[in-house]
Amino acid sequence: MRRFGRFVSLLILPLIFEIVYSALKSLILNKPPIWSFEISLFLYGCFFMLGSAYCHMDKKHVAVDIILHYLPPKGKRLQRIFSEGVVLFVALVMLWVSIPAAWRATLIEERSTHQTPFNPEVWWYRWIIPFSCALLSAQALKDMMIAILKRPSRTPEIREPGQ
Repeated sequence: MRRFGRFVSLLILPLIFEIVYSALKSLILNKPPIWSFEISLFLYGCFFMLGSAYCHMDKKHVAVDIILHYLPPKGKRLQRIFSEGVVLFVALVMLWVSIPAAWRATLIEERSTHQTPFNPEVWWYRWIIPFSCALLSAQALKDMMIAILKRPSRTPEIREPGQ
């Protein structure tokens, strides 16, 4: 997962290149590329969705841990199991809903609805959602199993000064 996440994080580079190129072409020639809007949408969508499992694995997401600060180790463990269960449930529901939508888009060879002259095929893009939800589900399940199977330590937590 880590290697895949690092690879996905590199999608930001072509996105930056595309935005800079589009802005310069628009500024200098007063004519932006016709493909600019959709390409930036595809690149950012892939970056965001495929990077979600990697972000979840490294615990880099937004978390409000005020309650965790006051919970004993067993309470923290139960809260972590519950949180991972919620993430797993949402990811599985999204997976369940997105697979038929992606399949329909593939069958009809769906094209962009943004009505630009570029009008690219988007059926392949629809498959990013179930693929990323499957990755997120696997990561949440792994984290939940670690929380369930890990025995809480009997030693008190060491706190940094000022906490």
